[in-house]
Amino acid sequence: MANSKSSSRKEQVKHNFPLLKLILSLLFILEGFAFLFLATYKNFGSKYSIEASSSANVSVRGLEEKPLKIYIPKLERVLYVSDGEVKDNRWVTSPTNVSYLTSSAVPGSVGNTVMYGHNTIGVLGGFWKVHEGDFIYVVMNDGQFYKYQVFERKEIDPSQVDILNQTVDSRLTIYTCSGFLDSARFVVVSKLAIT
Repeated sequence: MANSKSSSRKEQVKHNFPLLKLILSLLFILEGFAFLFLATYKNFGSKYSIEASSSANVSVRGLEEKPLKIYIPKLERVLYVSDGEVKDNRWVTSPTNVSYLTSSAVPGSVGNTVMYGHNTIGVLGGFWKVHEGDFIYVVMNDGQFYKYQVFERKEIDPSQVDILNQTVDSRLTIYTCSGFLDSARFVVVSKLAIT
């Protein structure tokens, strides 16, 4: 008799196990949706604050020429450009856009236009695929665009800040983190192409 009770319990557990798996699966799926929702909501909030702050800058600074987007054909990627600066010895970097160092030259003018961004899939991940001779396009807020041709690519130490120096030609310097634990910077330098 004790043996039949023990086997009926095992059968009951066998019948409840698929139900338990289903409930746990649904909980994990709901947790995943909650995570995605929160990540999207946080990202929406940061995008809104970036857009609000840059529109406030436009009204204060007037209709100054600024880069709006860059197109990197080699990566098949169009990226929006946010204002970037150095605050308290730290680079202000957008999590989803390329940042334009506002103290550098305006694209299309004489000098060194500096842009930088995270080495993530949605921003400058895969930037190492860009080589000498490739083109990069900068679209301005007034719709005008500038075409740059890559002439140099290199990996440097973060302390090598000479890449930020102004130049006597019209160039675009774009860089992102690279190396083990972001210990280096991957830099692509291009010159304004006359069309």
